[in-house]
Amino acid sequence: MLRHQTGYIWRKGRSWHGRWWEDVLRDGRVVRTQRSKKLADYNERYRTQRDVQPLLDEILRPLNERKTRPESTLPLEEFVEHHFLPFVEENCKPSTIAGYRSTWKMYLASRLHRIVVRDFRTVDAANLLAEIHQAHNLGRTTLHHIKSFLGSVFTYAKNQGVVDGVNPIHGAMIPKRASSEETHAATLDEVLAIMDVLAKASKHKARAAVALIFFAGLRPGEARGASWEDFDGRQLVVRQSIWHTHTTSPKTKSSAKPVPIIEPLRAILAELRESDGNPVSGPILRGASGKPLDLHNLGNRVVIPALKQADPPIVWYGWYALRRGIATTIADLSNSVAAKGLLRHSSISTTERHYIKDVPESTNRAMRQLEALLKVENHQPN
Repeated sequence: MLRHQTGYIWRKGRSWHGRWWEDVLRDGRVVRTQRSKKLADYNERYRTQRDVQPLLDEILRPLNERKTRPESTLPLEEFVEHHFLPFVEENCKPSTIAGYRSTWKMYLASRLHRIVVRDFRTVDAANLLAEIHQAHNLGRTTLHHIKSFLGSVFTYAKNQGVVDGVNPIHGAMIPKRASSEETHAATLDEVLAIMDVLAKASKHKARAAVALIFFAGLRPGEARGASWEDFDGRQLVVRQSIWHTHTTSPKTKSSAKPVPIIEPLRAILAELRESDGNPVSGPILRGASGKPLDLHNLGNRVVIPALKQADPPIVWYGWYALRRGIATTIADLSNSVAAKGLLRHSSISTTERHYIKDVPESTNRAMRQLEALLKVENHQPN
């Protein structure tokens, strides 16, 4: 164990440097080594070693207080690869693991080999996000995902005792030049038009998939995991989600709840059930083999071609546009709390920030109500 140390300070040209001993990890073994760092420029504030000593003391404080672990000296790249990502693979859902690994490989791995975990600061995170934005011209949503990844790395490090203090990612700013990536919320008219086209083209399973996600507010993975035994004619209990070949529990604990099935969806499901031979169990959205349909393939091979052939053609914004659409519709008819309940979010802020979209009709209706209110106020007697 290292003894209490004050380090060594020297001046080189116009710079002050400090040196100290530290336990570091190398090839899985703890070894004692000397580390050095520039502490300050030589100027009126830092003229002598005594002036600079507090800067080195701040670096040495966690070492002298025995509050550091050797993992804190790892390059951030190595810490993520050998500590954080294995933790993610043991504790997260397959879709989350794939998203984290994709973000890491595409944007971060090649940029985080020069700085060690405990030296990473908010300014480093901000500079990193700016560098990634400049290199890839990413929008704000993708940059927020990258920032969230980094935040999770340091939350894990803090929970493992590798670092202390404030998470350095939380205060990092997204570049103001990054554009907002506006997402689409399908309107009721758009959804009815899509289902009408699919019905006329005899694409009944695609029509049922659209109806399940829109009218029941299911996530695509939950729609794939929906089973006949979980549907009693009035409600559908969400018990599982399927991503690629992985079957897991729903995204959150609050997601595993029943959702009401209204008459239009009930009728579509009844037609689908009859055409499939009236099954009593198994996937509602099943392929010829009896396994759950791949909605990604269904969208590309069935939905998009059918909508392109419509007169006029209809734009397909993806499965999540349907989920955002029902959230917006319900919020417009009732309120955000009702939309949160259907989507089964744990936080209403998630519903309002990512799913409820400001559509022109709701804006126009609100402005007409405001206009009527102002007319009443203006005609009241003094």
